[in-house]
Amino acid sequence: VGSADALESIDEEALEDLKVSHAMSKNYLKVGFKTTLKDAIKYMHENQQCCVLVVDDKDLLEGILTNGDVERILSRKSGEVASGKSAFQDVHSCAVYSFCTRGMRYRGLERGVLTCYPDTDLVTAKDLMEAKGIKQLPVVKRGASSPDERRRSIVAILHYDSILACLREKQQKAGHHGQMVVHDP
Repeated sequence: VGSADALESIDEEALEDLKVSHAMSKNYLKVGFKTTLKDAIKYMHENQQCCVLVVDDKDLLEGILTNGDVERILSRKSGEVASGKSAFQDVHSCAVYSFCTRGMRYRGLERGVLTCYPDTDLVTAKDLMEAKGIKQLPVVKRGASSPDERRRSIVAILHYDSILACLREKQQKAGHHGQMVVHDP
């Protein structure tokens, strides 16, 4: 079970020669952007996944919906209903696209969903995830054929906890030669 505290105590030199491809998972879920929130949640639970990638009709990444997003949505909606601030709308029947994380603002400009490439340094991906407080990062194909596909053609997903697992595996392999120490409080 990995945690941010455990990862931050790891000597980042251990990550230097590792790429995202060493820790990414091709076991990810995706749904169309018109899928209802209810169906997306059901799909996540049935497959024991903590997130689902939202794609457009060309199968390109549009957003990501995580368990944390779902908890915030349902909590906010139940709060609005309880306080009488809004007429109740069944959020479960709304399209997942209305609720998924589709991007972020950076230096005053709207950016797309945060992603990385299979050949991204694992330490770079780890730092990005920690800086943004995220636990999943979509991995996309580098050099897509059109500008529209750039950074949106999904290859895999990187889970924050997989970074620690990857390091532990590397430590075990190197441990036979006495070369690496991982500090995990």
